[in-house]
Amino acid sequence: MKRFSYLAIVLFSIAPLFVSAHGNKYLEFNPDYFRTKSLNVSSAGNIYEILLPVNEFLGGMDFWFDNAGNSGNASFELRDQSNNPISTKSVIIPHIDPTSGGQRVHVDFNSQISVIGGNLYKVKISSSLPQLQIYYADRVKFLPHNEPHMSDYVNGAAEVNGEEQQFSFKFSLYETNESSSPIISNVAWTVISETQMRLDFNVNEPADYKIEYGLSSQGYNQSTSFNNDYEFCITGVAVCSLIIPTSPNASYQYLLTVKDLWGNQSQVTGSFTSGEAQTSTPTPPPIDNPPVISNLRIVDVANDSVSVAWTTNEVTNSYLLIRFSGFISIAAVSDSTFELEHYLEIESGLSGSTPYSAEVTSVDLVNNQTRASISFATLGLTPSPSPSPTAPPPPSPPSPTSSLTPSASSGPSPTASATPSSSPQPSVSTFPSGSGDSSTAQITWSPPSDGEPSDGYRVDVFDKDGNLIKTVYVPAGSYQAEVDNLAEGEYTTIIYENDKGVFKKVVQPKTFKAGDESFVQRLLALWPYLILVVILIGASIWWFKKRSSKIVQPVVS
Repeated sequence: MKRFSYLAIVLFSIAPLFVSAHGNKYLEFNPDYFRTKSLNVSSAGNIYEILLPVNEFLGGMDFWFDNAGNSGNASFELRDQSNNPISTKSVIIPHIDPTSGGQRVHVDFNSQISVIGGNLYKVKISSSLPQLQIYYADRVKFLPHNEPHMSDYVNGAAEVNGEEQQFSFKFSLYETNESSSPIISNVAWTVISETQMRLDFNVNEPADYKIEYGLSSQGYNQSTSFNNDYEFCITGVAVCSLIIPTSPNASYQYLLTVKDLWGNQSQVTGSFTSGEAQTSTPTPPPIDNPPVISNLRIVDVANDSVSVAWTTNEVTNSYLLIRFSGFISIAAVSDSTFELEHYLEIESGLSGSTPYSAEVTSVDLVNNQTRASISFATLGLTPSPSPSPTAPPPPSPPSPTSSLTPSASSGPSPTASATPSSSPQPSVSTFPSGSGDSSTAQITWSPPSDGEPSDGYRVDVFDKDGNLIKTVYVPAGSYQAEVDNLAEGEYTTIIYENDKGVFKKVVQPKTFKAGDESFVQRLLALWPYLILVVILIGASIWWFKKRSSKIVQPVVS
């Protein structure tokens, strides 16, 4: 039985609601079945509507008003997730007799605006009309616990004088036109039972979808259909899912098709294996889990550059892709080093005062791949007191991103490399630890040319299988570390500068062997015995010489 909780989400409508001269209306928050209220725009102070555009573009909006006085202007200023003005539109509000729920007023922006669907935007609403009222409704409903989670902001939220409210102004969102195909991402299959599989995926705009599938090498003989219901599947906001019937222990091929409100379609193909038939003593198959990305953060950002850092729970390589408007690829950089701490930098090529997303990818030694993304905005070139009428144009995109996907076998295909190729490798000397068959590694490196890091250095040592053997922290001003109790085998050491928890490689990684001493090293290991032998030989020679000096030769006459 479903259990219910009271959440800050209200029922909303999903396009296609209708197509008009304003374009496609793809989302509407207009709960007339709730008791709506109104707020005076001129006397309320600073009022905003917070919203998620859940799409690639935003062409216009609706709000609900009444105006018992004379007609006049109202201003609508769209701001991005960094609270920077993007576009401002002034609309004449006519005399509107008060009525239940208010009357719809449309706001067309000067041009269709590129937006990042999973980011929060604000619309500042202002007017000096003394009797202009804007209508709102509570953002609540009973939602089943087992219903897929959707962001609380899909239905918007009102902000009054800096405080977010438990209600939202009634609004609609429009997309003026669209010719690009939707982008499918994060496709994942989950076993529900031995006869059911669930497909989860994201799309960068509202989408309808269907799937065709069948047993491998037998075509697509099973399918679902489009249902003319356009769902929100934006990454970080919601996930689109469907469950299909399958036979147990079988390999399938599939074709997933999605289409947007304008009829543009995209497809992705692949394969999956259905769940195992249950037995009395089931033996679960080994799970080869993908790496886990954590602590993803923007380290530094300027008007044309950005640096990003993250951590993985196993050794992986590193790949960073900068996107504009959710899908336009701007710049990329990669590092083929398999490590736990990752730092990549786009040194130039970004536009000032522009919102971007940074998508990072990590691939482990057996080609398991994980992605994560974070949004940011570059700094402005010069401060501007007046709002910009349109979003700044993005730089020209590079070649398609499919050719830039990294892999464990060959490493990422970079536009640049983050490995310090011009820096020397550290020096590593190994010698017996003095107990058993273990060895000690003495690791030294040169001081960095750009000054000492704030928190010294970190030295990681991995075995040939990528397992972390030891981490040594070294204070600033010291350039050596000692790692003991190393079994015979091959190891790799990576040395990082540690600046407040941001780890940047100071030299190239170094591979070395432990327990495989050279002839000279083996001789040095036997030096106590060699000294004893030398002493014995010396004592023997002295004794023979002394004895010889006491022998008297006979005199022959």
